[in-house]
Amino acid sequence: MNNHRPASMVKARLTRDQKSKTSRKWLYFTVAVASLLFLVLGVTSARAQAPRLGLSASPDHYIESIDVALGEEFEIYICVFGVDDDTLLEQDFASLAWVLHQVCCGAAILVDSIDFNPNFQHEGLPSLGVISSSEVCVTEPSILLATLHVTMIADADGAYLLAAGPYQPAVDCEGNNPVMMGMAMVINLSGATTLAETETWDSVKAEFR
Repeated sequence: MNNHRPASMVKARLTRDQKSKTSRKWLYFTVAVASLLFLVLGVTSARAQAPRLGLSASPDHYIESIDVALGEEFEIYICVFGVDDDTLLEQDFASLAWVLHQVCCGAAILVDSIDFNPNFQHEGLPSLGVISSSEVCVTEPSILLATLHVTMIADADGAYLLAAGPYQPAVDCEGNNPVMMGMAMVINLSGATTLAETETWDSVKAEFR
């Protein structure tokens, strides 16, 4: 009895084994990538549950937009809110650091004056970063850190994005550094296009120097 297999059969068997190994490698790779993706999504989801520090058009709840006219002074608020609009702030804080970002696109915010929350001591400038700290624990359903009286200038009407957020870790009353998310808002500006039809942009900017 001949136990020797034809060379073609042996070659076919080796080819199937190689394909099987290759398939297993791709399966392991796919599982590893999927696991990493779930891990990243899990971390992102956890961070999304963090309290929010940033801008609002209201001092006590998040409003994401405001309508203003060119040259009109208006108020925006640096606030700390819970993880969403239905959740009150549950943490107490000893220090919160925030900064104002002029994000997009083609406009400028001029900070005319600031009313700071007297329950905190404040050091710094909004455009460079402010540290708001307190010697006692501050526990509130929401926290208003500052009211900014501002004016916007631009050379065209439009929706301009403005944001504020943490620029270094917050400190709670147990000495921990909770993760904080930022908040942005949209400034819907009107009047710039009409004014541009009668005055030059240089003359408009000169009014704010």
